[in-house]
Amino acid sequence: MTDRLDTRVGHAGHGDNRFRGHGVHALTGTLPYWSLVALAVGRAPLDAGACAVLDALSVASCAADPRIWPLKAVRVGSAYGSATLGVCAGLLVTDGVHGPRICVEAATLVIGIIAEIGLDPTDDELTAALELRFARHVFPLPGFGVAARDVDERVVAFDDWWVRAGPDHGPHWRLVRRIESIAIRARKTPVNISGAAAAILLDLGFLPEQMHLPAVMLVMPNFVANAVEGAAQAPAVLQRLPAPAVRYVGTAPRRSPRAS
Repeated sequence: MTDRLDTRVGHAGHGDNRFRGHGVHALTGTLPYWSLVALAVGRAPLDAGACAVLDALSVASCAADPRIWPLKAVRVGSAYGSATLGVCAGLLVTDGVHGPRICVEAATLVIGIIAEIGLDPTDDELTAALELRFARHVFPLPGFGVAARDVDERVVAFDDWWVRAGPDHGPHWRLVRRIESIAIRARKTPVNISGAAAAILLDLGFLPEQMHLPAVMLVMPNFVANAVEGAAQAPAVLQRLPAPAVRYVGTAPRRSPRAS
């Protein structure tokens, strides 16, 4: 007898489907997309204000320049005319220590600090906790550090929207900005979009283990834009390297005795 696998994700039934314990018919037209994503990863539905925050964060996260290396992978994957393969290539190359996965590591960092010294520590307590982490990490802390720039323009765009929109900053966001001020003084590493996303998702009630795919969806328009254009262009230079760009190093070509 085979083992039984239980699911709480959904059920395709006669008359109505179920998704995370909810009837799909009743949800249709009443549940915003980001609230559906929250349900999908095991969190309770989000209210309209939380969905608006994630909408703004997704727009602020747009950096679709194909020179950015994960988006280069999208271009290579889509070079034969398939936008789907382009998106898949981008997802695979960002599934390690880059991109959305860093959001999870940044959230874990913040949760660890809170477990040690609380959500509203003194400046001395926070500085001491970070100095221990700086000593253990040669590279920037996850969620901090911006290449060749003083700030991450995506974080600036989101924070400017937040000031205009008027909602109060959450406690995790405030803590991350305090961490940022210390990280800038110690290592010149401002918060980046992954660290900002971690703080926002924590304030919206997501657990670190629930964040990876929502973080992917936040930046998905960058993948889609490059996949669509890359598939339409289908450039030969990405399908095969030009012969002049290749240099063979190895045994010289030989003619077999039988051929002779």
